[in-house]
Amino acid sequence: MRRSFKALSRVLALSACGLFPAQGALANDSISMNLDKVLEVALSDNPDIQVANRTIEIKKYAKKEAITGLFPTVDFTLAGIRNLSIPTVNFGGASAASALAMDSAAMAAMTPADSAAMAQAGTGFKMGRKNSFSWTGTVTLPLVVPQAWEAIKISQSSVELAIEQARSSKISTISTVKKAFYQLLYARDSYEVLRASYKLADENLALARNSFNCGMVAEYDTLSAYVQKVSIEPNLLSMQNTLKLAEMQLKVLMGVDVNEPIRFEGHLKDYEEKLFSDLMVLKEDNGIDNNSSLIQIDIQKRQLVLSERLNKLGYIPTVALQYSLGRSFLMTGYNMNSSITLALNWTIFDGGTKLMKTKQNKLNIENLEQQQEYIKRQLEMSVRSSLNSIETAAEQVVSNKSSVYASERTYEISAKRYEIGTGTQLELNSSATSLQQTRLQYVQSIFDFVTAQATLEETLGKTITDK
Repeated sequence: MRRSFKALSRVLALSACGLFPAQGALANDSISMNLDKVLEVALSDNPDIQVANRTIEIKKYAKKEAITGLFPTVDFTLAGIRNLSIPTVNFGGASAASALAMDSAAMAAMTPADSAAMAQAGTGFKMGRKNSFSWTGTVTLPLVVPQAWEAIKISQSSVELAIEQARSSKISTISTVKKAFYQLLYARDSYEVLRASYKLADENLALARNSFNCGMVAEYDTLSAYVQKVSIEPNLLSMQNTLKLAEMQLKVLMGVDVNEPIRFEGHLKDYEEKLFSDLMVLKEDNGIDNNSSLIQIDIQKRQLVLSERLNKLGYIPTVALQYSLGRSFLMTGYNMNSSITLALNWTIFDGGTKLMKTKQNKLNIENLEQQQEYIKRQLEMSVRSSLNSIETAAEQVVSNKSSVYASERTYEISAKRYEIGTGTQLELNSSATSLQQTRLQYVQSIFDFVTAQATLEETLGKTITDK
């Protein structure tokens, strides 16, 4: 009961947002969704896409962090000092007490002769305090920092890579959800074909029994019609289970509860109308320039090139302007000091670290280029294979559609012949079996077309709707 209430609450919430019609939800306690709505829900609730979007935000913050390297920095230092021993200044033989008793004014008034006399007398005194403290404030402004400038470019490329990875997740999700939706339609249409065949078999069994009761046919016809009917039941039950599993799988990919009351709209035959128009578009525009894997490799190559430049810029000195203000508590009181420093930092020798990194980057670039060429060949082969599968499926759709029409006419003629007594039960069963197979083949050919198209669109990195 709680789960049903939760599902109904979700339906009402989605209806309030205008995503689903509220009238159908209230009337049937379920929502009706086509492929576009299924994709909309999947793209909003899919965990992979949510993680990819958060990764983009992380990379944007990393870029802002790199930009802060160009801003001034402010440091403040507060130090407290406890002197375990106070240094003594010795001026000769005079008593230390008399020396300590002298104040700073008296010491300043002393003549050089008095100082020399005091030094000869061996006078000494302690200079300093047991406890003292000082504070210093420093403002540093970077002026020339080539590595920081290049680090910002690398951070920007990281953002581009995260965006492309998010696009790749979106493309993969769309392809997976489409295939799951097509699988659901295939299971449903196949189930309807088997159910229609089961209904025909039941009608034929009733006709055979009536004819047998009237003495028009032998018992063989009744048994044959019964076998024809029960032979469909296992396939019908199996397809019914496949349909339930397909619905649950699609709901899981959408990120909703498997018990959500959702009615999925559509049939595979709905895609027959635009089947050949889609095929023409794919034949005209099947370049792999939008493939996400190739684009990601291009971005990674640019990152390695920027990393190599960043490494070489380490040989260039950096220049910073520094202003320092401090105050210390000494024996004579508080003293203020300030300074302005223009600092140049130049690493002349680093043991070959930058050289080794440069060689590593070159080898990594060569690896990416070779990997990119290999992926291109694989993608081109995949595109050709998908196009061949699509063309074959399209031809099979046309052929199977005409076969369905011929099978329907054959069954109608066989049924009439059997009804008037000129046909046999074997002919009727054979035509019914042929009708069932051609209908299933027709559904299968459309399913093969749309799934191959979804695979090709994932490889190309775009959909027909983009055109």
